[in-house]
Amino acid sequence: MTRSAKVTTPTNNNIIHLLLLLLLSHLLLSTNSLPLTFSDGNNHTITQNYTNTNVFLLNGTTLLLAQHATIISAPPSSSDAEEAIRVENSIFIGQGGIIVGGEGVGGTGVTVTTNKESDQVSSATFEGGIEVYGGSAGRESTTRGGNAVQILQVGSEVTFYGGKFVPGTGCTRDVCGVPTDDGNSIQLLYGKAIIKGGTFEGNIYSVSGVVEVHGCVEFDGERISGFLLDGSRMDVVYVGDVNDLDIVYDASVCQEELTDVEEPSDSSATPSNANARFNAFARITRMSFSLRSLLLISALGMIP
Repeated sequence: MTRSAKVTTPTNNNIIHLLLLLLLSHLLLSTNSLPLTFSDGNNHTITQNYTNTNVFLLNGTTLLLAQHATIISAPPSSSDAEEAIRVENSIFIGQGGIIVGGEGVGGTGVTVTTNKESDQVSSATFEGGIEVYGGSAGRESTTRGGNAVQILQVGSEVTFYGGKFVPGTGCTRDVCGVPTDDGNSIQLLYGKAIIKGGTFEGNIYSVSGVVEVHGCVEFDGERISGFLLDGSRMDVVYVGDVNDLDIVYDASVCQEELTDVEEPSDSSATPSNANARFNAFARITRMSFSLRSLLLISALGMIP
């Protein structure tokens, strides 16, 4: 006796249930795809990852980002430059974590702006555990890489005590037909940037804002170079009016440039050699941390 297989035809209800399950799975996997807004004027702290999300601070609200492993990344876009965090008439404190502007059109990592009608000016501070990346351009031939930090409007003020600030890369000739420029580490359209520490891997560009740099630094007409108050080496191009650049010189943080140092024949190390090895180890440690950060971003799918 031959048995035939039973064939079940899906009903409309089964199809609807399947579609609902697929939609729910998509929502669970696509974490925080909607904007996250803090506008109640209170203090808030972010301790979890928000990927493909725009974070908005409004109405005198204060936001603290303190966890070193926390990631906030803006969604990719082919039409608009997506900001990861926008501070509007509010306060942002970045002590740790990774912030990435939207990919595609080159979104900004953090934008700080103040409305002219508001009595509350915007401010932000960045400390040693933070990393901010502008989004890369890769979908529009007319776009450039995103800025790490953008400061808009009179009254807005950002202080850099430490951290790492990397602009987004411009589009390549292979992708867009013509190459476009990278973004800036800091871009000012009015407002003020106070730089006391941190590492900056792109230009500082000012339209009409004030750039105040503290440390054993000098400006040669093109580049700001030297050591900041936290000991970080600075060597960046400044684009803007020289009258808007204020160097606050501090000889106490001056360091000698490292050169090739021969080890002494015995096992003892002179103080200068010990310092050289310590500085070299510190550089390797910072490079290792940055590599781990980029690998983590790549694992989350933020870098194609």
